[in-house]
Amino acid sequence: MPDGDLGLYYASSHGTSYQSSDQAGLIRHGSSFDRITWTVDEAPALSISADSLAWDHLRTETPTVVFDPNAPADRRYLMLYSGASALFPHAGYSFHNYAIGAAISADGHTFTRISATESPKGKPGLVLTAQDVYPMGSDGVVADPELVIVDGKYHLFFSSFSCKGTDCQTVETYGVAHAMSTDGIHWTTVEGTDPQPVARLRGSQDGWRQPSVIYDQIHCRWEMWLTSDLAGEVTAQPANFNNMAGVWHADSTDGLTWHVNYAFARELAWSATEKGEPLGLLTGVDVGDNGTGRMMLYVGFDDQNVPSGFFLPDRTPTGFRPGVMTLNVATRDLP
Repeated sequence: MPDGDLGLYYASSHGTSYQSSDQAGLIRHGSSFDRITWTVDEAPALSISADSLAWDHLRTETPTVVFDPNAPADRRYLMLYSGASALFPHAGYSFHNYAIGAAISADGHTFTRISATESPKGKPGLVLTAQDVYPMGSDGVVADPELVIVDGKYHLFFSSFSCKGTDCQTVETYGVAHAMSTDGIHWTTVEGTDPQPVARLRGSQDGWRQPSVIYDQIHCRWEMWLTSDLAGEVTAQPANFNNMAGVWHADSTDGLTWHVNYAFARELAWSATEKGEPLGLLTGVDVGDNGTGRMMLYVGFDDQNVPSGFFLPDRTPTGFRPGVMTLNVATRDLP
């Protein structure tokens, strides 16, 4: 993390006002020495592509960043992110046509997309698509990247979805997939010639998604925090925007076969009485490890101290209510 402090990268938007039509998607960097007070860089870490024909002109979000001291000086920080240029072009789907891109930085504050020449797809930034992961599918998306470096190799875990049929009417695969790389740019899926997500459906209801992964060097164990909600588990949350009921914990000895016990409680679960989240939780968390303890960052929907003109989508007939999104911190074995 830059300057030895706690580093945070997150998706945001920038415009002349909260409700203005000139909003531009970007990724910001913030830092903190105490986990309570955060300082956000004035300049964005990465913005959507200015090229209207670019694959990531509409969306640039869900960043993950690693520091590699052995990399060349101009790219010791590697960011992977989800990007999109339009909605997924098939009837019945409401998400965007996400793929995964890469950007590099010398200081961890300002990132530059890899060039078209360096990109395995020949497009600035672009490094991985659903077609790379599921070549037999009609279409699909890959998103929510999570990077881990182990023994000099890059490991990428990400949400994945593929479908088949003339209009992608049949879901083929849905879950968290895994790829490996020696440079963070050229990726090989771990599953081989008949790829499937390493972490798949929870029964027949919902796929694993939004992974946060660490490798415990001391215990030689992989750990993953993920979202997997059954139908109806988030409907009690007043806010209505990409909600989650909480996050599950999974573990693995090899990064390929994962175990999660749904009979146990989630490691984080929504609470209507908890500060920062009375209106619900936004899907996904990020977990960091400093060798002695863990820190989890997650986003809640709140109705306290709401500035004038700020609203959240909700489940009422009007469709909106005053509210804000909040950054929340949970810790384990940290002072």
